[in-house]
Amino acid sequence: MIRNLLIISLLNLVLASCAGSVKHDEKLAGRRAIEFAQLVFINKNFSTGYELLSAGGRRHLSPEKFKETLTRMHPRSFPTKVMATEFQPMPGENAIWIYLAGQNAEEQFQYRLTMEATDNGDYKVLAFDTGVVA
Repeated sequence: MIRNLLIISLLNLVLASCAGSVKHDEKLAGRRAIEFAQLVFINKNFSTGYELLSAGGRRHLSPEKFKETLTRMHPRSFPTKVMATEFQPMPGENAIWIYLAGQNAEEQFQYRLTMEATDNGDYKVLAFDTGVVA
């Protein structure tokens, strides 16, 4: 009897740990991150780029603060091209980090975009930064 309870408890523990995992579409998240980066980092289309933020991203960042943040991230220049370099799922979260590298003739840039999964299986930008840990 004790052995059966132990086995059932272990099975419940395994099932509970699996229930919290989220399956991400890394390619789609990366594609959406590139679309955002091309729009705001390369084309500097801040107003349209702001619309690509998730509801949570827009809740914490006004359009003016969005533009100010992007300008502050690029004190000398903006990239002329960007590409996704890697991804990292956020364990137990409905989000995934997409790492991007950008460059122009003089500089190289690093970015980390937090991509939030939407209810319909797409991704929107929740947050972005230079990916540099201080």
